[in-house]
Amino acid sequence: MSRRNRFWKTNDSDTVQPQEQEGQTAPVASEERPPEGSVITLHLGGKNPFKCYNSYLIVGSKHVLVDPGPPGTAGELYQQLSRNHISLGDIGLIVITHGHPDHFGSASQLKEWTQAPLAVHELDAEYVNFGSVPVLKPVTRLGSLLKSLFSIKSEPVEPDIILHDGDKLGRYAGRGRVILTPGHTAGSISILMPDGVCIVGDLLMRGLRSSTPSVPWFAEDAAQARDSLQRLVNAGAKTMLAGHGGPFDVQDLARKFSWLEVAEGGAAAEEDEREERGAGESRESRAAGPGEAGGDRPHRRRPRRRRPQGFNGPSGDQPGAANPNH
Repeated sequence: MSRRNRFWKTNDSDTVQPQEQEGQTAPVASEERPPEGSVITLHLGGKNPFKCYNSYLIVGSKHVLVDPGPPGTAGELYQQLSRNHISLGDIGLIVITHGHPDHFGSASQLKEWTQAPLAVHELDAEYVNFGSVPVLKPVTRLGSLLKSLFSIKSEPVEPDIILHDGDKLGRYAGRGRVILTPGHTAGSISILMPDGVCIVGDLLMRGLRSSTPSVPWFAEDAAQARDSLQRLVNAGAKTMLAGHGGPFDVQDLARKFSWLEVAEGGAAAEEDEREERGAGESRESRAAGPGEAGGDRPHRRRPRRRRPQGFNGPSGDQPGAANPNH
C-alpha cells in the first residue's frame, strides 16, 4: 500500500451516484446549509441498541464524512444524507477513526459513490487496507457478551491519505484537528472542532443506556485509553461524540470517572479568572495609600510637591531637598 497522500478534486460529472431505489430520490444540495463547522449525527443499524452505530458529518464548503459504518449500511447512510439534504458530490473527505470493521465496513462503497479520498491514521491503515479484524480484547462485561457482534469481516479499501497527530483537516476538506488517542487501538484518532465538539470513535462507548458513558468495551491498552481521554479534556474538548451512544458532556464524564480531571470552566475560564484577578490587584494597588500592602507608589514626585515656597536653587544644592531622580 502506498503511504503517499493522494487528494484530488472531483467534478459532479465524475461522481458515481448509487442506483435509485423505488420511492427514493437522489439527494440534492440544500439551499440553506448548516453553519460552517457544525457536526451532523447519522444513526445507522436499526433499532437494536447494541447494533446501532453513529456516523458523523462535519459540514463545511466540502463535507467530511467520519466513520461510514459497518458492512451493508451504505444504503442506509445514503438515505440519512438525503434526509439532511447532503449531496454525495459535496463530500470531500472520508475519515476513519480506527481500523475496526464496524467503522470502515462501508467505506469502499462510499468512496466509490463520492470519489472522495479516504484518510486513516498510519498505525491502523493496515486493517483498513486488508480488511482484517484486529484482536478484540474485552475490558468490560458488555465487551465479553457482545464480542461476536463485532467480529466481522469487511471489504478492504486502500487509504489515500495517511493522518498523523496534529493534522488539520482544513488542508483537505472541512474543519477539525486530528488528535492521536490510542488505547482502543494503536491508531485510534479523535477529531476536535474549534467549539469543543470532539468525535472520539470508540474511545468512549455507551453503557446499558445510550446516555450512560462507559470506557471502551474493547481496548488494546485500557490505561492508555484513559490517558487519551484525559488528553482530549486537556485540549479543550467539551462534548464527546462516540461511535456507540452519546453524546457525552465532559462534566458528566468527570462524575462517572473519578480519575478524569476536568477543570471547572475550562482552561480559558481559568485564564480569564487570572486576568480578572490581576486587574483587581492592580486597582487595589492604585487605591492603597502609602505604607499599605500593595500601595508602594513611586515617591520621587511627592518631595517635589512639598518643596518650600521661595526655593530657587537646584535640588542637589539645598540640604534636605529630595533628589527627583532618586
